[in-house]
Parts: sequence; structure tokens; C-alpha cells
Amino acid sequence: MLSKDHIIQNSHYSQKAFHYVDIGNGHAREECTLGTREKILKDIEEWADGTSSVKTLGYWICGMAGTGKSTIAKTVCNIMENRKMLAASFFCSRQIPECRDQSKIIPTIAYQMAQFSPLFGRELVRIFQGDPNKVSRPPSEQLEMLLVEPWVEVVSTGGMHSFTPVIIIDALDECENIESVLSAL
Repeated sequence: MLSKDHIIQNSHYSQKAFHYVDIGNGHAREECTLGTREKILKDIEEWADGTSSVKTLGYWICGMAGTGKSTIAKTVCNIMENRKMLAASFFCSRQIPECRDQSKIIPTIAYQMAQFSPLFGRELVRIFQGDPNKVSRPPSEQLEMLLVEPWVEVVSTGGMHSFTPVIIIDALDECENIESVLSAL
């Protein structure tokens, strides 16, 4: 029998898409300068806490290129990570081949969710043992099998935290053929 670590390590995820990795030349992604973007960061924190008047499943930030959306996303990742609420992140990038590959988004989020929640990880392993090729399926099927099914199982057994884990996806417009992932999400 394959180990849990082996199964999850071979799930075709993209480590370069994690929020904290070196994006080239020894540089990490930039955070907001201290004292800036305070209103949007506070709004996002309140949304994540459930104390905001915004009661949506997702929080979407949009704007012109170069206006700081990725910097905000990186800062939110660090805030949520410090609060033990960051379950996963995927930073798309035209410059990094595996970070512009839409087929890596859902497996990468599933991989990180398995690291965030051991119960989620066990459910994901169970799913992969039934069919290790699930990562090759279309995004709508990946979403259902690699994220929704294990999530529902963990929540139904009372095994999730008292808060909703946060998943951050940045720069979807930098992915190739992103339409299928967008429609699944």
C-alpha cells in the first residue's frame, strides 16, 4: 500500500504557485508596505471572520494591471497564515510555466488543503486510492472529487475548524485556457 505522503506528493501540484516561494532571482512576492491598503485588508479580514456585511462565498478583487492586487493577495496570505486560516494559495504567473497551467490549480489547492487539515488529507488519499488519475480529469470533475467530496466528508464528521479556511487564488487572467477552471469554480 502506498503511503499517504507518497500519494499526495504525486498529485501533480505546483509548489511554485505557493504564496511564499522564490519567484526568481532570490525574490519573494512583495507584501503591502506597512500602513498602506489598510481599508481593503480590513474589509477582507472581516469577510474572512464572517463579521462583514458582505456574505459571499468568495471575495473577488479586480482592477487594472499594476494596481497592487497581487501585493494585496500576498499580504492577505500572510495575515491568514498568521491567524491559522490560510488553507491554500495559488499565484498564477505568465512567467512560470507551471503557474500558468490551469490544470495545476485544483490539484495544488487540494494538496495544500491536505497539509492544512490531516482529516482532509486522509479523505483525499482515500479518493486517490480509488482512482489515482483524478488529477487528469476536467476541472469540474477535479473540483468535485478533489475538493468538494473530501471537504463535505470532513465537515460532516465535525472535523473542521470553527472557522472557514481561506483559499486565495491570484491572477487567474495569467493562466492559459482558464475558462474551464472559472466555470467549475
